[in-house]
Amino acid sequence: MKTRLLKLLPTFSKPSLRLPRVTGPALVMGSAPNFRLPEGYDADWALVTVNASQLLAETFGLPVPDVALIRRGILVGEGEQDFYKRDLLKGRQAKHLIIPVWPDVEDKLKAGCRTFNYRYDTLQALTQWQLANIIWRLSGKYHVSRRWHRKISTGVFAIMLARFAGFAPVVVSGFSLSQAGHGYDTRNAFRYHADEDAALLRLVVGRGEPIYAEDRDFAAETGLPLWQGQMP
Repeated sequence: MKTRLLKLLPTFSKPSLRLPRVTGPALVMGSAPNFRLPEGYDADWALVTVNASQLLAETFGLPVPDVALIRRGILVGEGEQDFYKRDLLKGRQAKHLIIPVWPDVEDKLKAGCRTFNYRYDTLQALTQWQLANIIWRLSGKYHVSRRWHRKISTGVFAIMLARFAGFAPVVVSGFSLSQAGHGYDTRNAFRYHADEDAALLRLVVGRGEPIYAEDRDFAAETGLPLWQGQMP
C-alpha cells in the first residue's frame, strides 16, 4: 500500500497556502531553552512560531508571528497539556494560523480559538495528505502516519512549511533533539520525535535546501549547515 501511494504522490496537486508573503528570509522559532536571534535578523525577516513559542518571542521583543503553527489538540483537545497550552496562548494572535495534520472542518478550529481568544487574520487546516505532499516535495520521503511515534514534530514540519512556502533562507533557532524543556517555563518536556526529525532533516540537507541551524548542537544533530549570516 505504501508503495502504491508513494507512486501517486506526484499526481496530487501542490498544496496552496494562504500566505500573502512568501519571499525573503524567515526565522522559524522553536521552544527549546537555547533560542537566540540569528546573525543579521531584522524586521524584514518573516517570523514563524510553533505552538507556544510565541511566548518566548515576546520576551525578545519580536512582532506578532507572520505564521503560527499550532497543533490541533491545543485548539480542541481535552488533555492536560492542551488546557495548559491554551492558557499560555490566551489572548494572543498571529497573522496566519496553520493547523497541520488533522482534517477538521475549519469552523471547529475557529470555535476552538474563540474559547481562549486567540486571534488571526487567516486560518488554514492541512490534511495529512497535504502534509505528506509538502514533505515529499522537499525530501522525497513518503510520510503518512497517525501513530505518534512515527510522526515528525510540529516544529520540524514548521521548518518544512516555511521552505515550501518559498522563504529563503530559512534559519531555525530554539530547536534541540536532545535538550528537554521549554524556554518559556520550567516543565521538562520530552522530545518525542527526535529520530524521525533528524532523519527527515538530513534528507532535506542532502537536497541542498537553504535551511540553516542557528545553534551548533542542533546543526550537529541534524546535519543542517550552521547559520553564519550567509544571505543569497
